[in-house]
Amino acid sequence: MYLVGITGFIGSGKTTVGNIIKDLGYIVFDMDVWCRNMYHEAAFLNIIKQNFPFTFENGVFDKKKLRNFVFSNKEALKKLESLTHPYLKQKLLNIIHQNRFNPNMFFIETALLYQMNLEKYCACVIMTEAPYEVMSKRTILRDNIKIEDFNNIIEKQNIPMRQKSTCYRINTDKSLMKLKSDVIKTLEIL
Repeated sequence: MYLVGITGFIGSGKTTVGNIIKDLGYIVFDMDVWCRNMYHEAAFLNIIKQNFPFTFENGVFDKKKLRNFVFSNKEALKKLESLTHPYLKQKLLNIIHQNRFNPNMFFIETALLYQMNLEKYCACVIMTEAPYEVMSKRTILRDNIKIEDFNNIIEKQNIPMRQKSTCYRINTDKSLMKLKSDVIKTLEIL
């Protein structure tokens, strides 16, 4: 298995690059999807309820409440990460194990690549980049959040680690056609 990481800040174009790669016929594992699915599992929601009971109202989980709380509280964020990261890492390790003899190239898309120390499983890493204004506009429109929320999220993303072991950088602030061309050129190098 030849695993390539796709990472970058929130709103930097990871999903767009991942979708282009999928459209080219490759398998892209999207850790955001894994994470979203976790929040629909009863067992995981029970763990969240035990640790963050105020995020439930009339028995219904409010993910936005949780996000706002953890991004304004360093200790709460660490607690949430201690609950989610092991699950996500184990899922990746299971996939690596299942495909260990497969010679094909696979991709893992996640903003948490370096925070979870997953880069060590990757042959190389693609870093998506865009100007701050572009990332903030994309995120605010997509997630319906305020600029303060965006800044909180960006602040929590580990900037120095993003320089480590990056093989390729793709600036996503361009037309989709030009971006697709850049992605194809990068894949040809890989």
